[in-house]
Amino acid sequence: MAESIGACATIGLLPGNNAVPSSRDQNFKTDRQTMAESTRADDKVSHPRLIVVSGVLLGTQIELGEEPVTIGRSGDCTLAIPHPSVSRQHCRVWREDGRYLIEDMGSTNRTYLNGKPVARTELRDGDQIGVGNNAIKYFIGASMEAEYHRDLIDLAIYDSLTGFYNRRHFRALLDEETEKIANAESAGSICLLMIDLDHFKAVNDRYGHMIGDQVLGGVAHVLREHSPADAAIGRLGGEEFAVALLGSTFAEAVELAEALRAAVAATPLETREGRVAATVSIGVSGTGGGVHGAADLLRSADVRLYRAKQAGRNHVCSTD
Repeated sequence: MAESIGACATIGLLPGNNAVPSSRDQNFKTDRQTMAESTRADDKVSHPRLIVVSGVLLGTQIELGEEPVTIGRSGDCTLAIPHPSVSRQHCRVWREDGRYLIEDMGSTNRTYLNGKPVARTELRDGDQIGVGNNAIKYFIGASMEAEYHRDLIDLAIYDSLTGFYNRRHFRALLDEETEKIANAESAGSICLLMIDLDHFKAVNDRYGHMIGDQVLGGVAHVLREHSPADAAIGRLGGEEFAVALLGSTFAEAVELAEALRAAVAATPLETREGRVAATVSIGVSGTGGGVHGAADLLRSADVRLYRAKQAGRNHVCSTD
């Protein structure tokens, strides 16, 4: 087994503090490794809920009960939307006499219901709430429209082969977290692992793309099993993955990268053509030392990934 050059850590890009965990998140060790919630909390929506259908928290859902739900930019809100178009305490939804009401809380940009400004009114199934640049749907039960929106959101967020975030959504989450740190809305740091399968073209050339997909799925399973529960994992395209860690030290990130590298190398992947061995190379970057935004994190991790490849592959690189 080749010696590792370096190591790195993980990020936890979480949505609102009290969002209801979905079946994807509850089963992340056996199904999906995700940070924001999928819209599928159960096979059927049986309780009134709010689902974010556009904005950074796309797919996040809140199940409504007896407790009031506050929506705003503040981290104290039930559904915290960290965007400048959203007031700190923007609006609230609560149950009264068997129905749910919505009320604007003196927000700067006002609260909209189905495109019209609203002060206080009753919510009806399928209503769309506008909070700044974000749209939130209110659903009473398992309506066809709710299913339709959940399917669209799943397509917009997840990679169909691995179940990880797709490139677009992963980058949006990374942008959001780095902006929060830059604006001093969030303390701490972010580390990023850029992971690439070694000699993957040779696998496709020898076995075909169907077996290649099975290898990708097997590697994804290993990454999922050996990553922290609060890590955000994305498939950036082809055979390239990324793991983001919030609040981890750089040393912890490097340690995780080495653990992932070793786990993939030690795990024969089962395919229709039998077992196929695979290895990965990993580049690790973190905020600080001139690295600030998401673009800097990705660029630095990519450079170090290239150095890991140059070092003979099956390596981790954490230095330029």
